[in-house]
Amino acid sequence: MSCNDDLDYLNRFAIMLKEEQLKKLTSANIIIFGVGGVGGAVAHFLVRSGIQNLSVVDFDVVDITNINRQLVANIKNLGKLKVDEIKKQLKNINPNLRIKTYPIKYSDATKNNIDLTQYDYIIDCIDDLTAKKLLILEANEKKIPIISAMGAGNRYAEIPNFEVTDISKTSYDPIAKILRKFCSNERIKHLDVCYTKQKAIKNDCKIVASVVYYPLSMACVITAFVINKIIGR
Repeated sequence: MSCNDDLDYLNRFAIMLKEEQLKKLTSANIIIFGVGGVGGAVAHFLVRSGIQNLSVVDFDVVDITNINRQLVANIKNLGKLKVDEIKKQLKNINPNLRIKTYPIKYSDATKNNIDLTQYDYIIDCIDDLTAKKLLILEANEKKIPIISAMGAGNRYAEIPNFEVTDISKTSYDPIAKILRKFCSNERIKHLDVCYTKQKAIKNDCKIVASVVYYPLSMACVITAFVINKIIGR
């Protein structure tokens, strides 16, 4: 693109792209499952990177414990649906964004509410393993590219270091361990995942602890991976 092209908010990225790459970017249709710490940040990063067609799936509401790490959360929107709040935020970035919201928990009972075949990429940021497995199965069956987020919680003491690899090449991550076996049993030959080899910290609480720079670092890696896949680098 020419340095003089007036593309408003997207100009600083667009000047690095060829015309066909920009067209791929702005015409791509992406769906994110889970808009908490990782998924909510991915949504922000994708829209700021030029994605014009986006769907978000999440049944949860904003809680005060989300504020420390989730871009969707603030003190004024507690108790409100995350998908509605993320839509408001993203529309303030790009008023022309075409966005669909699904305030549902992904399951066998609800999966037919979403036609996955309309999407160019699926981003899985679901916490629930049953829903995660189902989504991976559906994506594999329909041959839709998917990337799945592994664990970003219970870590704080190192500089975050995430990578994208096939599920078969992961180590250390307990979620990845479960999904390696699942993919093997279901004969799923390939699954892109974003994970870290940095070991989680054990604590006495049953809840997963988290700090903002880990899930947002994972979101950066996922976004970079998906954007580059779409524009065909």
